[in-house]
Amino acid sequence: MALFDFKFEKKNGPNKITKERSAELKEFLAGFKVRFKNAALLNQSLIHSSYPNETGQQIEDNQRLEYLGDSVLGLIVNEYLYLQFPDRKEGELARIKSAVVSESALAEIAAEIKLGDHLLLGKGESRSGGRARASNLADALEALIGAVYLDQGLEKTSVFVVRLMEKKILSYENPGTRDAKSALQELSQKKFKIRPEYEVVETTGPEHNRQFVCKVVVGGKEAGRGSGISRKQAEQKAARAALNRLEK
Repeated sequence: MALFDFKFEKKNGPNKITKERSAELKEFLAGFKVRFKNAALLNQSLIHSSYPNETGQQIEDNQRLEYLGDSVLGLIVNEYLYLQFPDRKEGELARIKSAVVSESALAEIAAEIKLGDHLLLGKGESRSGGRARASNLADALEALIGAVYLDQGLEKTSVFVVRLMEKKILSYENPGTRDAKSALQELSQKKFKIRPEYEVVETTGPEHNRQFVCKVVVGGKEAGRGSGISRKQAEQKAARAALNRLEK
């Protein structure tokens, strides 16, 4: 399924988008499960302030969308942490959230989806490395989130953000056990000469707050069980439970 399968509204005036730019945006967004309705919002989220300043075009840059997206992102990440880690104290949740929404973390995610390749920058900003600059990437990602929110509403934006950032969130949740599945596979093959098998036991809740329960089976017996907002997270938690049991 194409990640951003969206229709372009026909726009005239300063926010009109060329066919070439439309094709570029569609290619960039191929893969996200969101149907974008207003391409002007999407395009605006990728306009750095240096672009209209240098070109003299009467178009709005992404700063206002970045301001909105910052707040939306904070709400979604806070809700995710609150619901997914009920055993964590407020201070721990705040630590994880602060790390996840930091400039460096957002820039890393933006780089992974090649956001910088599609920024509209002034020539000077572009020549000075603006496409790879952490502040530009982080701001553009927040602006993109703001654009998705205005176009799609909070529920679909939550799905978009969690899919985009869940791996990063989990890496900060417990840095010492970032990939329990790999560790369990190594242990299982070493001790039993077999690979662990994962199975979804239960799926509940609406799309924006889906809950998965998975179990991991080692040698025909259930070795651990875990739950999460995605199958991947539930499998990781099941693997951790299995490791705790098998390593004793």
